[in-house]
Amino acid sequence: MAAARDGHSSTLPKLSNTANLATGAVARTGAGFIMMPITVLKVRYESNLYSYNSMFSAVKGIFQREGLRGFFAGFGATAVRDGPYAGLYVVFYEQSKRRLSLLASRIEAESGTSTQSSRLSSSTSAGINFVSGVAAAGLGTTVTNPFDAIKTRIQLMPERYGNMVHAARKMFVEDGARSFFDGLGIRIARKAISSALAWTVYEELIRRAEGRWREGVEQVV
Repeated sequence: MAAARDGHSSTLPKLSNTANLATGAVARTGAGFIMMPITVLKVRYESNLYSYNSMFSAVKGIFQREGLRGFFAGFGATAVRDGPYAGLYVVFYEQSKRRLSLLASRIEAESGTSTQSSRLSSSTSAGINFVSGVAAAGLGTTVTNPFDAIKTRIQLMPERYGNMVHAARKMFVEDGARSFFDGLGIRIARKAISSALAWTVYEELIRRAEGRWREGVEQVV
């Protein structure tokens, strides 16, 4: 199996923190807009505040009561949540990998387990990517959870929580600051594992593909 190059576990292009923040935010916000109707349907269908018997009845009920606009309820809060989350995730993820890679390189060099001082073993790289994914998801989720709580309230009760600012004010007055961190533990658990697995598998697939490509080039030459 191919090893990581340049003493770093990542196979992704190296960007600045600002570039990582911007690209992550733009990509996630765009995807969030496209998926918003499905998100609204999921939240409404799972809630006991609505008596939808099927997804079709949920679609029909939302359209009749709120029109097309109803399928994008809470998009403002979602964008404010997803944009920073994705950007911060990429920044935290890359910074964590960079620091852990340097530490792992020293440990492997000192223990004599590394055959090349400038490379990390594949198992070490995968471990670093997974740990970095968990840490980045935990930090990003904690920072953006208030917007997730606001988004959920708007999607469940759009008549009561008209917009992001109104919802935030109402939540703070009625339920206090703790309400902005409702569901944080569950969200961290879900985000941390899913994000870590996704990015670890993604980078491993890229690493394997690059290894096969280099082998093919060497055979041709």
